[in-house]
Amino acid sequence: MKKVIIIGAGPGGLAAGMILSAKGYKVHIYEKDACVGGRMQPLKLKDHTFDTGPTFLMEPGTLTHLFELANETLSDHIETVPLDPLYEFIFKDKNFKPTTDQDKMRKEMERVFPAHVVDYFDFLERQDQKHQKLKPLWRSSFSSVFTYFHPLVFRSLFYRDTRSSVFKRLKKRFTDEDLVHAMSFQTKYLGMSPFKAPGMFTILSYLEFSKGLFHVKGGLHQIPIAMKQIIEKNGGRIFLNKPVKRLIIRKKKAYGVAFEDDTVDTAKIIINDTDFSYFAKNLIPKKHQRTYTNRHVNKLKHSLGVFVIYLALDKTYNLEHHTMLFADNPTQSIKTITEQNNLPFDLTIYIHNPSKLDKTLTKEKNHSVLTISVAVPNTTADIDWNTAKNAFRKEIITRIQDKTHINDLEDHIIEEKIITPTEWEKNFNLHHGAAFGLAHTKNQVLHKRPNNRYKDLKHVYLVGAGTHPGGGLMSVFQSAILTTKKITNT
Repeated sequence: MKKVIIIGAGPGGLAAGMILSAKGYKVHIYEKDACVGGRMQPLKLKDHTFDTGPTFLMEPGTLTHLFELANETLSDHIETVPLDPLYEFIFKDKNFKPTTDQDKMRKEMERVFPAHVVDYFDFLERQDQKHQKLKPLWRSSFSSVFTYFHPLVFRSLFYRDTRSSVFKRLKKRFTDEDLVHAMSFQTKYLGMSPFKAPGMFTILSYLEFSKGLFHVKGGLHQIPIAMKQIIEKNGGRIFLNKPVKRLIIRKKKAYGVAFEDDTVDTAKIIINDTDFSYFAKNLIPKKHQRTYTNRHVNKLKHSLGVFVIYLALDKTYNLEHHTMLFADNPTQSIKTITEQNNLPFDLTIYIHNPSKLDKTLTKEKNHSVLTISVAVPNTTADIDWNTAKNAFRKEIITRIQDKTHINDLEDHIIEEKIITPTEWEKNFNLHHGAAFGLAHTKNQVLHKRPNNRYKDLKHVYLVGAGTHPGGGLMSVFQSAILTTKKITNT
């Protein structure tokens, strides 16, 4: 029986472990935390349960396929609930509730953006064609530049559009900037500004507005819990509170891992699911660093940070499942963060209110949970979060109360927790506190992104946001599919 060691029990590592354990591999997963999930793990405040990181499921077909590869049926393990509306977008002088229901969406467009009704549906149609053409890029492993010569991959390159930004592409179609921001903010999932994200990523708003968003009952962390159960059912072992110190390497080949107590475990297949930059700098001894030296990793472009407030409340609020409060001047707000590397005074705020649909997240029926997040610079910025945290938190709460019908939020907080970029870096080993890992610049996508088979060492593979195809939960799951195909030669 072939043995695999997986470093990290995040969604990518668990997905790979689930597939490989189903195929008869002996799987050992080592996780530094006390529970599985990585940034997808549950967060508990008294009797209130939150998702630490991702808050919704997009394009569940990838996850369905993932479970099928492990000889499982997704619906046997988790229950998904489609969201309608997808969001409420609150702008300075209007609100907008997009939906996948085309009749309802037509009426909503006529109400809010009447000049762009025809443009919107034409956009969806063209993006559907683009989506079909781009799939080979997402499903190919890009071991080298020769991958581009595969006929399907080669044809898809004409839709890649890395010369123009998402914002520019959308601005050519829609003249109303509020609509452009509503359809470009999704680059946040890549940790990038829509002014810098390559034009190919206009596909993100299409996937949301056309294919929909889904809530997982009990929280998105039910997915890693289900994966853990399947791995263990298949004979795999998951070791919690067991951080890996370094790889064991001889003659450019990895043979196992060493732990803090100097014990070791050996295997001829090692899969990394930690943050790529952390892995390259900390788990590979310097004498074995070739392409990805410390100096090279420090030059890589990393994504934005995120400031998150988790609120356990003794009251429920009539907010949509997802609410986005846009800055009064969204363009300037984004540029302050991404170009000036500073905190904006004019904030865009995302609010997750899963208690609207899911009563299992709190013990008391009249209680609720709110997760509030704001994109901010990563820790390369000159921001002392120990000093800035409380004032920034107060500014966020004040803006929410000013821009919504909520005026008593502070009065109903039972308990709260804040995670700043500093804590993302320290507690989750995210280089520079970059919440979404490596950025998706034109020089860090496809074959230019760290490959699923780590090229500097034999027997080493990568899953997660730092490898191909990139950030976002569905891409992380796809990375596990690509990596396990390499390992099993299927």
